[in-house]
Amino acid sequence: MKELRGPGDAPGPRGHFRLPRGARKIGVASQVSGDLTLGVLTPFLGGWYFGGLLRGIARSAAVEGATLVAVQTQDAGTDQTEVEPSDLSYPVAWQRVSGFVVIINAVHPSYLAAIQDTGKPVVIVSHEVPDLDCPVVVPDNGTGIRDAVEHLAGHGHERIAFAGYLGAKDIRERYEAYREALLAHGMEPDPGLLFPLEDNQMSSGEAAARVLIGAGMPATAVITGTDANAIGLMQGMTAAGYRMPEDLAVVGFDDVRGAQYSLPRLTTVNHPVDTIGRTAGDLLVRRIRGENVPRGPRPVDTSLVVRESCGCHRDGASEPRALPPLARLEAEGRAHFRERTHLQGILSKQYVVSMDLLRAHEEDPRRLSWLGRTSARAGSLGLWAERRRPARTDSERSERDKHRTDPPLDLVGVYMRDKPAATQPLVTPVSEFPPADLLDVARQDVDAVTFVVPVKVDGSDWGLLAVVDAVETRTGTGREPINHWAALLTVALDYQQVLATLREQEERLRMAAQYDHLTGLPNRALFLERLREAMSEDREFAVLFVDLDGFKVVNDSLGHAAGDALLIQVGNRISHSLRERDTAARFGGDEFLILLDGVADPYTPTQVAERMHAALAPPFRLQGQEVVVTASIGITLGGARYADAEDLVRDADIAMYWSKSQRKGSHALFDVAMHAKAVVRLQIETELRRAIERGELEVHYQPIVQLVGGRTRAFEALIRWRHPTRGLVLPEHFLAVAEETGLVIPIGRWVIAESCRQLAAWQRTPGREDLRISVNISNRQFWQGGLVDDVTEALRVSRLHPRNLAFEITEGVIMNNIGLARKMLEDLHNLGCELHIDDFGTGYSSLEALHRLPIDALKIDRSFVARLGVDTKSSALVHTIVLMGGNLGLQLIAESVETEEQREHLLRLGCAYGQGHLFSEPVPADEAERLIS
Repeated sequence: MKELRGPGDAPGPRGHFRLPRGARKIGVASQVSGDLTLGVLTPFLGGWYFGGLLRGIARSAAVEGATLVAVQTQDAGTDQTEVEPSDLSYPVAWQRVSGFVVIINAVHPSYLAAIQDTGKPVVIVSHEVPDLDCPVVVPDNGTGIRDAVEHLAGHGHERIAFAGYLGAKDIRERYEAYREALLAHGMEPDPGLLFPLEDNQMSSGEAAARVLIGAGMPATAVITGTDANAIGLMQGMTAAGYRMPEDLAVVGFDDVRGAQYSLPRLTTVNHPVDTIGRTAGDLLVRRIRGENVPRGPRPVDTSLVVRESCGCHRDGASEPRALPPLARLEAEGRAHFRERTHLQGILSKQYVVSMDLLRAHEEDPRRLSWLGRTSARAGSLGLWAERRRPARTDSERSERDKHRTDPPLDLVGVYMRDKPAATQPLVTPVSEFPPADLLDVARQDVDAVTFVVPVKVDGSDWGLLAVVDAVETRTGTGREPINHWAALLTVALDYQQVLATLREQEERLRMAAQYDHLTGLPNRALFLERLREAMSEDREFAVLFVDLDGFKVVNDSLGHAAGDALLIQVGNRISHSLRERDTAARFGGDEFLILLDGVADPYTPTQVAERMHAALAPPFRLQGQEVVVTASIGITLGGARYADAEDLVRDADIAMYWSKSQRKGSHALFDVAMHAKAVVRLQIETELRRAIERGELEVHYQPIVQLVGGRTRAFEALIRWRHPTRGLVLPEHFLAVAEETGLVIPIGRWVIAESCRQLAAWQRTPGREDLRISVNISNRQFWQGGLVDDVTEALRVSRLHPRNLAFEITEGVIMNNIGLARKMLEDLHNLGCELHIDDFGTGYSSLEALHRLPIDALKIDRSFVARLGVDTKSSALVHTIVLMGGNLGLQLIAESVETEEQREHLLRLGCAYGQGHLFSEPVPADEAERLIS
């Protein structure tokens, strides 16, 4: 048995245990009233050593009518051959027991000190803790070893070796006793006869055999630290052709069950673990009763058990009984049979339980129903409540733990073999685990012990498992059933968690694949899937294609966060305006699709479109501002002519663009004629992209003249397309497509740069320094965010003075977001450029807004100019505009002056400047230069 390293052997302390807040000091008298419960803190719960100690403690408890709670301090599934001191820091069962027996260094010394601070007595087995005032029950290692040396010396051996794991305190004591015994018999200890081993297991004994053989068999006899070492050594020697005891006499220590059946049978020192356990239990009960129990070591006698491996003949060796050889062989066979049957039963149960726990996806292992396939009488599972809470940073966790060391357990499972499980509290502190119901079950059977095992393997810590069962001593190591169950349960819970995580990830992937991450609406793929389903079932349905008017203005002016918020609100309004069977989806960007399922009346889609307009009409609240957007909607009715869902969506898209071209914020039902128009539009877009690449665009210039005298004061730059087959194409045939597709931005940038270049070229002629040029700015170009930079770059490259450059912007563009528009206009104005309001009188700007904007001129819309002299209201409106402009200090420019009568009328009304075909239509740069002259 390899001892766990204590504080004297470990490289440093593992941290100190703190007394849980609120833990009370319990007086001795109060501990003996009522049912007596003894606690055991042990690294492991089974095997010949730990199980034997527990069996002895359990016998002591049974005599006193007490219940036993045994707490395993090592993680579930830990191998006894490779263990470190436990870092247990929680007060497990402190409020359930009256005191503790602590087996070797099961816990840190600070943990023991904290137990004693509560007034609970402690008794330790085989491990001394400095400054801890308590009895320590230990085996008398010296007597048994001295008897072994004396016995071997009596056989004439003078070269006696020692092989053992000196990292364990008991083995060191045995080695020191071996040295003293040699000296007592006049034999000087030979360092060459010491064979240090790596652990207390059989494998190290086999390694010792190889070392002995390799050294030329320097010894005639060997004493080992444990029986496992001795049995392994004998097997290694036998495999190499040596005979025991003829070539090497062997004596072990422990007297494990296998020592009786080895070949030859092993002479060994009896390690009375049962007696040690009973002694520790008796001392603890006496201390609980308030008796004055002396502190310090309490050795328990050991004795030499002589068999054949030392060189004694069978007749001279001690036997369990004086039996004839055949009877003894029969007894040994029966013992082997019982042992094998017992182990087969354990393995069978373990297999069934293992399969149950490995099928955690079929039945929740936390319910503990799998305990019904075992010998357990009752069980309870407590999982750390902390696992439900979100993870915190290390600093937060440290601060939390500083004030709470008695963490809660969620009692998620309970099992009772002979009666229905009683109702348990949902949450209990770890100091009150195991539950009282389990202790009641344990009190009913004299051999029952309540075992508590960590449901913890490596870094995965779920909580604690409590099981009422009998002590297991016939397994060779600490891998007894309960320990194994806890390890498998940990794996099963880990597996459940992984499955839950995978399901969550699968759901997230499904949502990502079928739903829009921003609005939560179905995406294009899911919409098309539902549309295809409706088509395949020949249901009556309609598709609505919804496109927001002015979304790009919001996105570019208020930012992407505001744009996202707008899309979310629009999605909510659309989905809340539909029936449950209908589908609203985000198609992409600012486009939404609606599937109306089960449309009996062909007018229903139009009514739904009107309902959508009404739902989107109220202002949207974005970043503290109210924003109004409309939607253009295209409608397609399902029918036999459609075989592809994409065609349906395409036609709804075409109808949407048609409605937008007629009037934004309207809706239209698709007809075949629209498809032809859409084809033309697509052709225009394709050819326009090619025109940009090939340089087919031109700037023509229309003069702005003084109405008195006709002198050219400035030019308005106007885009034209020199098409290779259709000739000169006017902007009304392609600018709408450019605006929709975003091509207007690179086109506008080029127009600014080209206009600045041309004006700078004209100004090289003396006398033209005051000549100016005005450029139209489209909605998208104004709000796309780079206008000021484009203007600055064009002025830098052309070296044109900013005062000679003006920009014409419509009222509608500015009033989309008056606050941000003012900032952008001020930036342009600060460059030195002039700003003109184009088509004035047709928008919805207010005098108050105009007064706050850095405007230099108003351009009177052509619709008013055309009716001068015909419509008195038009004359009055123009007169009002002129007066208002004069009062605001603004210049007035009349657009589309076609006749001499219109010019004279404008002069009488007080307008100084105009442009139109009366003076000149837009012309190329070379013709425009003649107009300057």
